[in-house]
Amino acid sequence: MKPKYFCGVAAVLCIALIPYVSAQAQDATVAGHTGVPQDWSLHHIVFSRDGLLQHPDLLYRERRVLHQAMQRWQAPNSDVFHGVDPHPATADDLSHHRDWSVNLSGRLDANMFPAKFSFDAGGPPSCANDYVVFGLAVAGVTGGAANLVAYNNLYAGTGGLCGAAPTVLFAYNITTATGGKIVTSPILSYDGTKIAFVESIGSSAIFHVLTWTAGQGTIKAAAAPTEMTSLTFSPTYNSTTSSPWIDYGSDTVYLGADGGQLYKITGVFKGTPTLAGTPWPVMVSKNLRLTAPVLDLNRGVLMVGSANGTLYQVNVTTGALATLVVGSGGTSPGIVAAPIVDVTNGTTFVVSANDGTSAVLVEADTSSVTMLAKARLGRGSAGGTALNLYEPAFTNNYFTNPANGNVLLCGTGAADTTPWQYSFGFTGRTMKTTPAGSLQLLTSTAARCTGWTEFYNPNVSGGTDFFFFGLTQDCTATGAAGGCVVAHTGANTYTKATVDGGPSGIVIDNYSTAGQASSIYFTAEKIDTAYKFTQNGLQ
Repeated sequence: MKPKYFCGVAAVLCIALIPYVSAQAQDATVAGHTGVPQDWSLHHIVFSRDGLLQHPDLLYRERRVLHQAMQRWQAPNSDVFHGVDPHPATADDLSHHRDWSVNLSGRLDANMFPAKFSFDAGGPPSCANDYVVFGLAVAGVTGGAANLVAYNNLYAGTGGLCGAAPTVLFAYNITTATGGKIVTSPILSYDGTKIAFVESIGSSAIFHVLTWTAGQGTIKAAAAPTEMTSLTFSPTYNSTTSSPWIDYGSDTVYLGADGGQLYKITGVFKGTPTLAGTPWPVMVSKNLRLTAPVLDLNRGVLMVGSANGTLYQVNVTTGALATLVVGSGGTSPGIVAAPIVDVTNGTTFVVSANDGTSAVLVEADTSSVTMLAKARLGRGSAGGTALNLYEPAFTNNYFTNPANGNVLLCGTGAADTTPWQYSFGFTGRTMKTTPAGSLQLLTSTAARCTGWTEFYNPNVSGGTDFFFFGLTQDCTATGAAGGCVVAHTGANTYTKATVDGGPSGIVIDNYSTAGQASSIYFTAEKIDTAYKFTQNGLQ
């Protein structure tokens, strides 16, 4: 098969990609298909085009960089990275199409994400082979309700490619011990045939790798896995906040347990999952929950937050720790969202609801773990009301040059807990601490804001930078009061759709112009329902 290249960025990046894409085409012929996994971790790695010119090896080593570069720097209607339908709909047509929602046996915990697999980075969306999988927080016994569910025929609905409704691809009950459930985000193998996730049991945690089979189980009659490896990595502590991070190059996962330990597991998808020895596990913050870790391959370090409000750097070779105090404990749960790491500019971003004075967004130098900037996000938990604040998102312009970009996220009012939107610009790589803009989203002091997810779609209105987040209550959308999912497209333009309790973490799939093929996926926080909405118009 002749490989396809993208050359819309700069000649040097095009040249750098040619051997990589050729190697991937050869691998696909010899070893099996390679697709595009999209999970919680994708947007926790950021970069800039100018930085990639200095570190082009990152396109080979960190596939999250490659996939985002291919998505961001294409001309409209490019057939690379989720190509267009031979007879595409217009952006206006897409905004009037209807999406779907399906009932589940459970839901995702707050700030946890489904995972989406796209079969072909250089072809049209596939009804049969593209799927989204939900790991559900359903406690049970072996043979109980489905708590790992996947759907295909995703691009269904009015004007869609895949019929009237999605189809259950598989529905498993993965519980191996009474009370076992999935409360963190799953991850996918590069060919989409395997799913890795954590089963939390209450006093221990098990890492599973499942090879799924299409057609096994239904929502009401779950199947037991027929091919699943299991590894108890934390024999004495649960794991409820630290989703696994996969380094595809070394086939290695890093993840934390509630006792504050960080673990390394090798042979995840290509071998037999095995706990790494000394210096692993690394004790990061004793008896305190960790966020998911984020790996900076360029520097050989993991960045991870703790419930004590401290950002930790962990050397993956020696296990050595370096720290930066960002927030405090007390009424604030410290740091709950995984850091975002700029692997080209050497910076890390992390949010805390309380540093003793206010909620904060902190930018640190990744290598030295010293603070570069601290931006204040309103009162947060500093007034005594416990609340969580989650990850920000970066504008598409940031990925060309940080100095031209902004970072957006939710905070609170300066003197109350109403949800506010904040935006900060940059001088060089360093974040400015005075907001470029701020806006009260609701007047409710009880409503909370979720994390932000960004997606640049070149095929909507000549190129649209979408930001998606949620509000948990008191958000009027489509005529009803309650939680909602929100699409923000700049210039204070917001589209809302009712979601009871607001959304879980959001994953985003394609920029295809085919009907129903550019969408977002999540579950509601107060009802057992999974949703698909179109990016453009939340239809």
